[in-house]
Amino acid sequence: MAGSVSSSRATRFLLGAAIAVSAWSIVLAPSCSGELTAAELPPTQGRTNLAAGCPVVYAPAPDYDLTQSGQSDATDLTDGRLTKREDRNLWFDAAAVGWSYGGRVNLAVDLGKAARIDEIAIRLLGGSPQAGINFPVWIEALVSDDGRAFRKVAECSRWNKDDFRRYGVPDDAGKGWIHCLRFTDLGASGRWVGLRIYTTGLSAGDELYVFGSAAAEPHPAAAPGEPSDFRVDGPQPHFHKPGLVVATNLAAPVPIGVTLPAGTKDAAPLEMVLDTPAGFEFLAGKLGEVDIKNVTPETLAGGARRYRVKTSVKESTKTFGRLYVQAPGWRDGQTGLLRYSFASGDWKSPDMELPIRAVEVAATPRLKRILTGLGWWSAADTAEWPKALEAWQTLGLNSFPMFSVWMREGDPVWQLVDEARRRGFFLVNIDSPLHRIVEEGKRHPEVFHQIESGGADGQFCPSYRGEFYQEEIRRFAEVMGRAKPDFASADIEIWGWRGPFESPKCTRCRDDFKASGLPSWEEWKISQGDEMWKDLVKAAREAVAKAGGPKCDIGGYDFRPGPAYQSVWSVDHLYPEWMQSSQVSTYSCLYPYHLQLIGDETRKDRAGLKRSDVLPWLTPGDAGTFPGEALEWALLEGYANGARGHYFWSSRVWDSESLIAYNRAVSAIAPVENVIVDGDLVGDAAGVDPPFRLSGMRRGDEMVLLASDYFGRSDGTCRLRITVPARSEVQDLRTGEIVLNDLAPGEQRLVLPLKNEAARLLHVKPKSP
Repeated sequence: MAGSVSSSRATRFLLGAAIAVSAWSIVLAPSCSGELTAAELPPTQGRTNLAAGCPVVYAPAPDYDLTQSGQSDATDLTDGRLTKREDRNLWFDAAAVGWSYGGRVNLAVDLGKAARIDEIAIRLLGGSPQAGINFPVWIEALVSDDGRAFRKVAECSRWNKDDFRRYGVPDDAGKGWIHCLRFTDLGASGRWVGLRIYTTGLSAGDELYVFGSAAAEPHPAAAPGEPSDFRVDGPQPHFHKPGLVVATNLAAPVPIGVTLPAGTKDAAPLEMVLDTPAGFEFLAGKLGEVDIKNVTPETLAGGARRYRVKTSVKESTKTFGRLYVQAPGWRDGQTGLLRYSFASGDWKSPDMELPIRAVEVAATPRLKRILTGLGWWSAADTAEWPKALEAWQTLGLNSFPMFSVWMREGDPVWQLVDEARRRGFFLVNIDSPLHRIVEEGKRHPEVFHQIESGGADGQFCPSYRGEFYQEEIRRFAEVMGRAKPDFASADIEIWGWRGPFESPKCTRCRDDFKASGLPSWEEWKISQGDEMWKDLVKAAREAVAKAGGPKCDIGGYDFRPGPAYQSVWSVDHLYPEWMQSSQVSTYSCLYPYHLQLIGDETRKDRAGLKRSDVLPWLTPGDAGTFPGEALEWALLEGYANGARGHYFWSSRVWDSESLIAYNRAVSAIAPVENVIVDGDLVGDAAGVDPPFRLSGMRRGDEMVLLASDYFGRSDGTCRLRITVPARSEVQDLRTGEIVLNDLAPGEQRLVLPLKNEAARLLHVKPKSP
């Protein structure tokens, strides 16, 4: 699942300006196309930007192709050149730097001499012009005297209540904006300035500022700051969130990432020390190359344990480690600290602390008709998870995902697949059909468009049906026959957003188009998609049936009603006989805007289908990590708009907190599964007064309603209008509370307090006699 960020849905908005910068001062140059807003720039009059012209050191380096154009990333943040784009879409601008699904990134500037530092600021892209293009979720500002030992002096984080409002970060609204994040009144001193940023699906910025004055002596009132493990000269492991939520009664993963400066070769081995409190256990998993089960911990005072791990680091990655943790000796709600430090070569971090909170996971009934599971997760990963199937049953996950293409006959993991089948789990197979044909094109260009002037253009030809096409159909059938899945998702991203736009130039396509008699190239491309999809599904069905498997529910990643995906794959043509689900993708970091977007996009697809056959794709944190509550609301927005399950990309940052949130969402909808699957969108049967929004499904005399204020713009009281055909009661599905025990038939108005939550999930049902 590439999760690529295309330019097709980019929106345009405010105008830009040009800025010219001398070595130590900033001069605004008026732009004929418009003016910069106050939020886009720091005050500059009479101030010195100490970072102007200084090279920036990155760990890892920016990696987004369009902003890398010109190879100027080392100076793009300090050259004074701001984007001139009216639409503020920085990801198209070579004057910016960008990271695609980057996770944690570090950057630092050597100011050349010690300085008094009053303010650190950076211009960052936000607004969500596409789902994954967002303001970072977590930014720290740091200073250092020597470029090795850094101190944190400020922070803006989604995990700190009201931080975004305190720093003036605008709400997302589907249009790009640039916000200058300003850490002011620092009273700090140092020669180096660093920023540690947790990025999103695509994060970008175009200018960094450090205001202050050069000084031989430290600031007389310099705040020392908080010692940090930040570095840009070697490996730095990190947790993906500022705290851990762990289960007391099951094992669940905690991912650990690492950053490494670009171009680093033969980095000194990383030595990491982790001190776990009494009753907290590492049950399995790896840190780098080291299996934690092979590490004998030291026993510390009070039952704590110390693990020492030494391993190599070769690159920056979100998946440097994955440890399976549990706190069997803790009670629900208990808190504590994980302490850790690390060293590499002659560098050693300070001792760091990570807060821990324990949760006892309530066992959840297995849903029978709604798909719950991890999505893009391999059977091999499941085999590493201690008592995975038992954990999933408690969590309420009812599916076993796999990539059968990577599982050969005789692989021991098939025994786990068989066990999951015996226990009643749905089997889910994910595959990427047709991509191998494109790979063959490097040696066999006949699979590409054939250009009249001779040769091939490098774009897969949708009318190609030769040897490698037939081989791919057989391969897909074979892996499906091995898996015998209940559900399957096909990830076909062989063209960009424009689809096979070169087809009219291809001699083979022109001949086929003429023979088809179709009136337009648009219809012809869809006809080719119909043919290819039917070939794949027919062969797979035959193979699965021959192997004794079930009838499989299959759909394609981001295939949805309406315009054909990549101009080729049409749900409208293939649903429901050949394609049983739409699979809209909204990869995001689950800010309030995204929670609404997920509901709206799911609702749009449900309106285009006969039944609740929407299986949206979300991400468990690849596009920016989030608190568990955000995932809970995202799932509920899907269900309340007709989703009968979800897929997820990828496996990298699933953690115990998100899984526990998943458990809460599944528990909440268990009593109303049939309303969601068999029901229709609630339509005019219910409504709310602004600024609240309402999602809902209706079946007969029952309704499931999700009334929300994710942005926190209300006074905390929801005014709900509903029309009920029979005497009813209203229950809060998350708490079990009976909100109203006797609601008369007809149109009624309810006043509901949010009780410090972002939303309330309600079940309106006929009152028992």
